[in-house]
Amino acid sequence: MNSRLTAAENKVTAITEELEAAKTEQQLLKKKVEEAERLITVQATELAALVSRVTTSEKEVQEQKKELTSHREELNVSKTELQFTKNKLDEIQGAVSASMKLAFSAGLTTSGKIGPFISETPLIYSRVFTNIGEGYNPVTGIFTAPVKGVYYFRFTAFNNKSGEWMAVNLYHNCKRILHNSELSSGHTTIANALILQLEQGGMVSMRLEKNCGLYDDTNSLNTFSGFLLYPL
Repeated sequence: MNSRLTAAENKVTAITEELEAAKTEQQLLKKKVEEAERLITVQATELAALVSRVTTSEKEVQEQKKELTSHREELNVSKTELQFTKNKLDEIQGAVSASMKLAFSAGLTTSGKIGPFISETPLIYSRVFTNIGEGYNPVTGIFTAPVKGVYYFRFTAFNNKSGEWMAVNLYHNCKRILHNSELSSGHTTIANALILQLEQGGMVSMRLEKNCGLYDDTNSLNTFSGFLLYPL
């Protein structure tokens, strides 16, 4: 009887120990599960943060793509405007270059004797040799400056009648700037030149002094010439 009781007690003790061991193991397992759940929660939080950052980065990339597209469009517009400006500049430079090429030279006539007249008379140099820029008008005998600048002018005059005065005047607009005269000895030539600053539209012309004469023929003994030195 006692031996059976002891055996039963031993079994109870063993079962109790196993139960305690199971409880202990269960507690350890519970802690591991809780730790695993905590780690999972942390990782889930980190993953959510990472997803948020990735989403934000993707949005930023999309915004940057939009900005890049906008910049490209602006660049294309700027290129178009630049090309348009360059074309306009080329046109202006071409026009300026053309306006800077100004030169003329003309002979008076081939008809022989000119004058004398009872009043000062405009000299119309109708035999045009050169008229680059079309500044000289062979109908009026007047050079009109297409651009403001510094100009060089020169003239020659000839008279073959002995004892007759020859005299010419150079005018800037309505003001006489230069006068040259000589008593002809039969084959007399006078020549002179000067530099004038002209405004755009400024006019230069030659006139024959009253009671004076000239002579011209196909040899171009009387000439009027000028050219632009540089624009202002």
